[in-house]
Amino acid sequence: MKHYFVLESSEFKLNPPGGRLVYKTPSGRPREEGLLEGKVIGESVPYDLLNPIQTLFFRKYKKGSALVSAPTSAGKSLIAFMFMKGKRGKKVYTAPTKSLVYEKAVELKRLFGKKVDMRTGDVIELYKSAHSDVIVSTYENLALALRNKVPWALEAESVVVDEIHHLIGSRGWVLEEVIAYLLESGVDILGLSATLPEGIKLAKWIRADLFIESLWRPVPLERKVIPLTEFRDFVKPEDQDERIASKLLTALYELKKQDDQVILFVHKKNVGWKILEIANREKIGIMNETTPFEKEEREEVELAFHNADIPREEREEIERAFRKGELPVLVATHTLAYGVNLPADTVIIGIRAFYDRREGKWKIFPSQLDILQMEGRAGRLGIKEKGYSYILPYGARPDTIEEELRRKIEGEFEPYLKEKVREGDLSEELERILSLFILIGYLYEGKNFRKFLRRTFSLKEFSKDPLIDDIYEWLEDTGYIERGKLSDKALFCIRSGMSPVNYEEFLRRKLLGLERLIVIRPLLFVKRFDGLYEFVKRGRSFVEDDLYIREKLAPCGGECFADNTHQFLFYIEGLTFKYPNIQHPPGEFSYLGTDALHLIRILLDIRSFGDVSWSNEEILKIAHSVKYGLTEEFSALGGIKGVGHIRANLLKRIMVEEGLKPPDLGMSVDDFLDYLGSVVDLEKKLREILERERLGKDFQKINREVKQVLKRLEGNRGGILMDDRILRAFGVFHLGPEALRMKKRELARKLLLP
Repeated sequence: MKHYFVLESSEFKLNPPGGRLVYKTPSGRPREEGLLEGKVIGESVPYDLLNPIQTLFFRKYKKGSALVSAPTSAGKSLIAFMFMKGKRGKKVYTAPTKSLVYEKAVELKRLFGKKVDMRTGDVIELYKSAHSDVIVSTYENLALALRNKVPWALEAESVVVDEIHHLIGSRGWVLEEVIAYLLESGVDILGLSATLPEGIKLAKWIRADLFIESLWRPVPLERKVIPLTEFRDFVKPEDQDERIASKLLTALYELKKQDDQVILFVHKKNVGWKILEIANREKIGIMNETTPFEKEEREEVELAFHNADIPREEREEIERAFRKGELPVLVATHTLAYGVNLPADTVIIGIRAFYDRREGKWKIFPSQLDILQMEGRAGRLGIKEKGYSYILPYGARPDTIEEELRRKIEGEFEPYLKEKVREGDLSEELERILSLFILIGYLYEGKNFRKFLRRTFSLKEFSKDPLIDDIYEWLEDTGYIERGKLSDKALFCIRSGMSPVNYEEFLRRKLLGLERLIVIRPLLFVKRFDGLYEFVKRGRSFVEDDLYIREKLAPCGGECFADNTHQFLFYIEGLTFKYPNIQHPPGEFSYLGTDALHLIRILLDIRSFGDVSWSNEEILKIAHSVKYGLTEEFSALGGIKGVGHIRANLLKRIMVEEGLKPPDLGMSVDDFLDYLGSVVDLEKKLREILERERLGKDFQKINREVKQVLKRLEGNRGGILMDDRILRAFGVFHLGPEALRMKKRELARKLLLP
């Protein structure tokens, strides 16, 4: 393996174009070379010069696999293009998030000068061939494609794994599965990574012929570590989280330079919300609409909070505003550091640290690797000559933090799964991962499944561990492996990516005779549903609402609270309507459209081998309930195009109060509106409920909302009460591709036949 370091003394300038590459081997002397012109790669490359890392890769990469460890914004997309260009077969670029998939697809289309296909888990993608030679996919979608022997995945002869350091995170086991398969199949792999410890171990595991580590950054970084206690309180704090938030807000305005765009990273969500709440009280304009408190409107916006609980609509608008320079300050959790590319001039990183005497080591939140990833956002190439990082620890001295960062980078490369197995404690999370992992190994190697486990990084030493034996025995006892073969439900788990642990919980709830929306919660296995209560817990009716939910879940036991079924049911029951601070369903609840489509496929699969006998109509109702946060009885209201969660539940409340019969799925919107208008003064009733249950005496907002609802309803005349995407996906799963050519009413009639 050829191993090179790009040294800090390398240089790169955009205007005028210029610079130099300075590099060395681990034991060699530095060498200096000029940068190459972009056109040496191809006419589609829109750059005058390649940067130092790109230049070194072009000169040294000949064939096989490779690993490049470099800071954010180091031009890794162009390195991927160089790697894939000229290779045969399908070329796959896999990234951790949908947003990165979209971003990379645009970049690669520009470089390849032709169509690039995306695979993000959209249901309709399953019925569209990958016509392009270049496919950009999420990790999970690539894993599922390999398990299901989808042609584009099997035809791949080169795969780029972006953000390969995700092996160290909780989703790392999916990457281990993918890489283990690719290694056995002889596929060339390019790993692209931020700085990570002992990268040489990762390079050896993926059998890299070339390993490049960059000590050079496209924009130089200046780091300062300042104790948070040196900053005064912005306001008098009431608790520790508010104390940290108060000092961070002071630090922000003391450290921010004029015209700088700043990302302020916080170690947990509550501190971020406290910053926003303080800003709101102090007349500082905030961009977020959905907050855990009632926000005051301001004409000028200064900051916004970006985290996993922000509704999709708001998150996209926040990202757009920051990217365009219209938003000067972005408060964020560590998830932003691994998501879309949003560079800033300055990053400020709030850290909570304490010394764990029992384990004899420092505990730092966010982690040391997260901090380094956050620093990667500092610096905007071609805009400012330098990026700034201010690390503000609370609970530890600056020299301690500096030492811990250095120690982590020089420490052991240990993926998430290996760490969990080594601890020897069979947590529910580890049981979920390993039970599915063993079934996947069985899919590829049959009774010799341990052979597959040995190809992974984490389990090669543990393939014969008693932990594996125990889980294998449980899989036999519960009918996933029968007479040496995978059962129908085992194949279902492999195809869908669902852990057997989740499926057994689904079967338990079904046996208890619980409501269907409670029963199906374990099937929505990629969702945590932990972000709603933060927004409602201060509401006047929360205690009463929460008690109502807990009483409904009492027969289910602790499992329904461990997986946040209570928060999911709060949403389904539409109790969110009473909380005016919720403009859109928060976080995961605003992304349930795709999950509702996958749920349809899952339920049809389960029905095919007899574990449920629910009708087409019942499954369609469940899908509408999940997507729009409606009880099954009123799920058809989700079929009003553009209605959304809050307004659908407003209509539901009118019908419940007036004792009206819930509408049927597939019903004509005209018939529904005529029926509603014949028994109730709709405009008057809308005002009454909005005033009493949501907006109080804010008549300006009430008038605006009533006008919007009536306009939305009238705009749906001529349609039917059925969500287009849910109907089309169900049709495709049930009838095949012909459903894509059928008219909506015809398809609805066919699917709803008894």
